[in-house]
Amino acid sequence: MDCGGVFVKYVLFIFNILFVVCGILIIVFGSILVSRISDVASVAQTFESNSIPIVILVLGCVIFIISFLGCCGAIREDTCCTMTYSVFVLVLFLAQFALIILVWTKGPQFLNYMDKVVAKIWQEHNKDPEVMNSLQLTFNCCGQNGSTDYTFNLEPIPNSCCGAQATSCNMVEAMKKPGCAQAFNSFWKNSINIIMYAGFAVAAVELVAFIFACCLANQVRNTIRRSNY
Repeated sequence: MDCGGVFVKYVLFIFNILFVVCGILIIVFGSILVSRISDVASVAQTFESNSIPIVILVLGCVIFIISFLGCCGAIREDTCCTMTYSVFVLVLFLAQFALIILVWTKGPQFLNYMDKVVAKIWQEHNKDPEVMNSLQLTFNCCGQNGSTDYTFNLEPIPNSCCGAQATSCNMVEAMKKPGCAQAFNSFWKNSINIIMYAGFAVAAVELVAFIFACCLANQVRNTIRRSNY
C-alpha cells in the first residue's frame, strides 16, 4: 500500500476511535434524557414523550457498534469489513439526517407534550404527590408556574421545592425556584438544540468517513490485485 493508502488507513482509524467516543457520549446523553422522563413515566408514556430520547439512545448504540467495526476494518486492512462499514456509515448518515429533520419538525410538538405532562402532573398532585415531588427535585423547580400555585390554593409548600435534603421549605426559598413548566420546557428546548447542532457535526464527519472508507477499500483491493501479478 502506498503512502496515500497508509494515510487514509490511519485517518479512518482515528476517525472511528472518535466515533466510538461519540457513540458512548450519545448513549450517556440519551440515558440522561430517558431517566429524566422515567421519574414521571406513568404520565409521560400517555403523551409518547419517550420517543425522541429512545431514538437517541438507540442511535448512540448503533454508532458505537459501527465505529468499532470501522476500527477493525481499517487496522486489519480487510476489504470486506471496510466495505460493510462503508454501507453502514451511509445508512447511518441518512438515518441521522432523518433524525435531525424529525427533531426539527417535531420539536415544537414534543415541547407541547412536555407542557401537557407538567399540567397533568399538577392536576393530580393532590392524589399522587410523589410524582410532583419527583418532578420538583429532578428539575429544581416548584409548582406548575411557581411557588404561588401552592399558596394560591392555600396548600403548604412541600419540602421538595427546596431540595432533596430540605426538612422544611419556606416561601422565601420556594420563590427562588422557577415553575416546573418553565424548567421542564427549558431543559428539553436546550436538549433539542444540542441534538440538532451535534447531529449536523457528526453527520458531516460520517460523510468524510464514508469517503475515506471507500478509498481505503479501493486501495486494499488494488494492492491485492497487484500482488497477484
